[in-house]
This record gives sequence, C-alpha cells and structure tokens, in this order.
Amino acid sequence: MRRASATASSSLARILPPRSSFLRAVLRGRASAVCAVLALACLLAPAVAGAAEKTFTLRSGPTTVGSYQTRYPEPFVKTPERSGYITRMSARPVDARGRRVPLKHVMLHHVVFINAGHAGAPRKTSSCPGRAGEPFYGTGEENQSLLLPAGYGYKVDKRDRWRMVTMLMSHRLERTKVWMEYRVTIETSEKLKPVRPLWLRANGCDPTSSYSVPGGGAPGSIDERSSEWRMPISGRIVAAGAHLHGSAKDLTISQPRCAGRTLIEHRPRWGNPDDPVYTLRPVLHEPGPIATGYYLSGRGIPVRQGESLRVTGRYDGELAHPAVMSITHIYVAREQPGDEPVPATCAALPSDGRIHWSRPMGRSSVASSQVPLNGLDERGRPRRIASAAGPSVVAGASATVDLSRSLFAPPNLSIGLGGEVTWRSLDETRHVVFLVNGPRSVDSPLLRQGGVYKQRFPVAGTYNLFCYLHPVTMHQTLVVRPGP
Repeated sequence: MRRASATASSSLARILPPRSSFLRAVLRGRASAVCAVLALACLLAPAVAGAAEKTFTLRSGPTTVGSYQTRYPEPFVKTPERSGYITRMSARPVDARGRRVPLKHVMLHHVVFINAGHAGAPRKTSSCPGRAGEPFYGTGEENQSLLLPAGYGYKVDKRDRWRMVTMLMSHRLERTKVWMEYRVTIETSEKLKPVRPLWLRANGCDPTSSYSVPGGGAPGSIDERSSEWRMPISGRIVAAGAHLHGSAKDLTISQPRCAGRTLIEHRPRWGNPDDPVYTLRPVLHEPGPIATGYYLSGRGIPVRQGESLRVTGRYDGELAHPAVMSITHIYVAREQPGDEPVPATCAALPSDGRIHWSRPMGRSSVASSQVPLNGLDERGRPRRIASAAGPSVVAGASATVDLSRSLFAPPNLSIGLGGEVTWRSLDETRHVVFLVNGPRSVDSPLLRQGGVYKQRFPVAGTYNLFCYLHPVTMHQTLVVRPGP
C-alpha cells in the first residue's frame, strides 16, 4: 500500500510544476482547483505509471542581453540524442547556476523549438508551404508546457537537429548572461500514438507571425482576424496551446463544415495588479497574459484530411496595438489502422476535454492599455518621459527621418494631416519603428542598413515611437497636425 501511494505521489509530482497549484489549493482549501488538477493527473498519469520515460535537462547559451536590450537568438541547440516519443517539455531562462532568471532582469517573451530533421529522412515542414522545419513546442510569458495525454507522443529521432527561436527582453541596466534551459521527457521503450504538431495563426501564412491592430474603434469594439487552415491528415486533436499578447480577448478554433462550431477556445488569464508583469520598469510592451488555457483530451477532437479549421484571434479594437500574435499549436494524432474511424458527420465533441492552466491564479480580464515612453535619468535608471528629447522639425506633406547612430533624426517631427513619413536606416545595427502610444498603429519590419519604411498618417494626434531593440535611448515624437 505504501509503495502504491509513493508511486502515485511521484507520478503526480512529475506532472505538476514546482510549487504546484495542487499544493496551494490543498493549503487554502480550494476544492475546485484540487479537482481540476486531479482531473489533469487522471488524464496524464497512466502514461507516467506505465511507461519507461527519461527526462533530459539541456541548456543553450549563454546569450548576453545588454542594458534594456531586446535579443533574438536563433541557434541550433542540443537534443537528447534519443529516439522515442516526447510526452512533456518545458523551457525557462536561467543563470549560470541554473536558477530561473527573474522577470525584473530578463523576460522570455517567446521561445519556439523547431525540428529540422536529419539527413536521409523526409523533409520536415511547417504548416506554411515552403518553410523548412517543424515547430513542435513553444511558450513565452504564459509559461506553458508541452503536455500530451496518456498514450501519445511526438516522435523524434536521435539524429534530428533542433533550432530554437527566442525573444529576450532586458529590464536592467547591467548586462545579463542568460541560458535557455529546457526539460524534455521521452518515452524510449514503448510505441506511442504519434502526434503531428501544427502551428496555426489568425493572420495565416504572412511573412511575419505578428500583425497590427490599427485602433480607432468605438469603446468596447473588437478587432477580429481569421484564417482557415486545411488539415493535412485525418486524426484527432488531443492537445492544443496558444500564444497571445496584451489586450487579447481570446483565440478560437472552429469547424466551418459543422456550422462553424467552436472546437477549442483559448482564453487568456491576466496577472493580479501586484504581479511582476505590471511592476516591471521600464515598461517595454503592454503586459501579456500570464497563462492561456491549454486543451487536453485523451479521446481527441476528430478532424478529416482536407477539411478547413478556422483560427480566429480577437483583440481590443479601440486602441492601437502593434505586432500582436494569435497563434495556436495543435497536436493531431493521425488515424491509424485499428483506430476508431474519424466520422464524416459532425459527431459530439469528446466528453473528456479539459482546459489546463499553467497558472490558475489571476484575472479573467483587464483593461486594454498603451505603454509610456521610457528614458533614463542621470544615473541610468529608467524613468517615464512625455516625449522624445532633442530638436524639432516642422514639415508639410512629407518628411524623411534617418535612423543613424541609434537615434531618430529628427527626434521630434510635425507633419500635416495625411502626410507621409519615410524612415531610412543608415546604421549597420538593426532598428525598428514601433508605436509606444498614439491613435493608430506604427509597426515597421526590422530595418537593416539601407532599409526604408514608409507610412501615411490620415489621423491627427501625437504618436510616440521607439525602436524596441533600443527602447530607452531611441525615441521619436511625431505630431500629426489637424491641418496642412
């Protein structure tokens, strides 16, 4: 009896994160939270109890993130060098001693692991034609793990090569060395039902994974973007996660052939007012969700090869929100001989579907917002500023701004209503032109030396801009006059 209890406790401990919500719920008497976690344990525990799994802890790095800098490391990284099935995976930024790097030092905005396959194997591709590599796990501010129900796994080969795409944002003056630590649990002795990961976005296969909400809607209005994705295989969706940004309302996956019914809804959960995401300084972007609902079902949602699923992202439409993301990553178990056939009709959704929260605390909604412009005081500490410092230029219907020596020149500019501004990069260092706050979105691509970005401004008002790669030193205030 003691051995059985110990095994169950060990299994649950491996499923739940450190300082788990289960323990907190027991201590605080939150029965509903206990039930939810126990339901997840029942869904996943058989895979732990009956399988010969091994967990590998690996690191990539270090990446040196400079003072208030944003970095995008994209290295090839170590793999477990084992053939088998990944059943769980998590990632976090750590220091040289393996301690989690706190948000007040460096924030992990997002990380995606991409399987590039190996020589002699079929080419791995993404959900978008022509893009090499198969994204199979991602997380960010929502601190989401890859979880699969009992009996399922993502098949890997010990010869596979993995690439990691990361965005790290510094919130401190000092340089910080960051390693990305990732824990991978692999079943090596049993054959599991393989899942295929599909990365689906509300903005389709646009060149960038983000899109801009222009703003200007009525109070309470919603910006809604949808894209349809054709299923490459018949099978069942057994898990699905999501990545959303600040001001998100939700992300849904719906089924057009079944009267557009909703299959999965990913809802964001927001931090309490004292959560570090709201107390960090400087404010480099609108705080994102601390969790998004992660879907799990052992039976799975049936989908047929060739049918379309619609992915819809909904954001606040009143304010401008540049470069938001609405991404879901679903895991589809391919239909195999001997499986229950995928029905051609619109069968009832599986009764065992569950939503798992990486952080059960927090708020279900928050007011949408824009962020202040941030500079540095004489001691190098972040402070809020009203506008860019430096000379001003008054222009007519058009103006040109140079991005030179990591500065906007001129830093203050006034143009007439409907005028067009051209930004041109003269630096070897990359820059972006990005809205901090203002009436409409401004969101340039990464500009290399010689790169040009143009935008017309049909709405009057004050636009505070910055380069988010150099957010506390590279500012511009653009005033669009109501007249010429």
